[in-house]
Amino acid sequence: MSSIPKPLTYGPFTVSFAGAVGVSARSLQSKKYQRLFSGVYADARLDVTTELLARGIGLVLPKGAVVGGTTAALLHGADVRRLGDDLIYIVTARADQIRRRGVRSSAALLEPSDVTEVHGVPCLSAVRVAFDLARDRRLVEAVVGVDAMLNRGGCRIDHLKAYVADHPGWRGVRFARAALGFVEPLSESVMESRQRMALVLAGLPRPRAQVELADSSGHFVARLDHGYDEWKVGLDYDGEVHAEHWRQDLERQERIRDLGWWHRRYTSLEARGGWGQMVAQVRAALRVAGWRPGEC
Repeated sequence: MSSIPKPLTYGPFTVSFAGAVGVSARSLQSKKYQRLFSGVYADARLDVTTELLARGIGLVLPKGAVVGGTTAALLHGADVRRLGDDLIYIVTARADQIRRRGVRSSAALLEPSDVTEVHGVPCLSAVRVAFDLARDRRLVEAVVGVDAMLNRGGCRIDHLKAYVADHPGWRGVRFARAALGFVEPLSESVMESRQRMALVLAGLPRPRAQVELADSSGHFVARLDHGYDEWKVGLDYDGEVHAEHWRQDLERQERIRDLGWWHRRYTSLEARGGWGQMVAQVRAALRVAGWRPGEC
């Protein structure tokens, strides 16, 4: 296997820079390189840190532009990008000001407090990013974005509520107000947020997030992604990482059930199927435990 040219080992680089040192765009598709964004790559041996991502964006960020949208959320520590979306979202004075492959621009009014820097790259502030994500007319997507910014993106719920209240006439603010009624700062992943919203929008009670269970001696047993304390019904969302720990997960589930809890674990299979099976199972478990529709 040929070595990587030294200039490409220091950090992010563009396709054109790679070509200048003798590496073709096709060669960048090999396992030696990793794609950070459209048109921006790095040595595959480098850890993908916030600093690395910021440096990559800085290579293609036009003068006067500010990183926004889900790209700004990423720099703040909250990755809410859809699978396969490696565009760089920026904010400029005019939406058509920037025409560059891999960069999606939009126009927006920015107040001085709306802009900060992340590793030297101009970026929307955490609260402004949360506000913009909250204005998505798709309620679930708005909640997913805000949950992530509250839990991992450095935004505080009181600051976001104040920002929404201070911008009553802005486009989409009514969607932001609606989203605020569903957000959960304790939600630790995008899929946990989607799981909770599937339950709530199906007419089930809102579960409590990050429910800690202990045995009769007060010793910690498990923490559930979602739980209904009154009815002892709990559920988790298992990401791909759990595939490597299935024995531990089975033992954990048995300990939870020994405490008298109904408990199920759900995966991307249920999510792709629209969560219907999960909703039906949780509804049935709640009814067996004594819950009736119309109760909080």
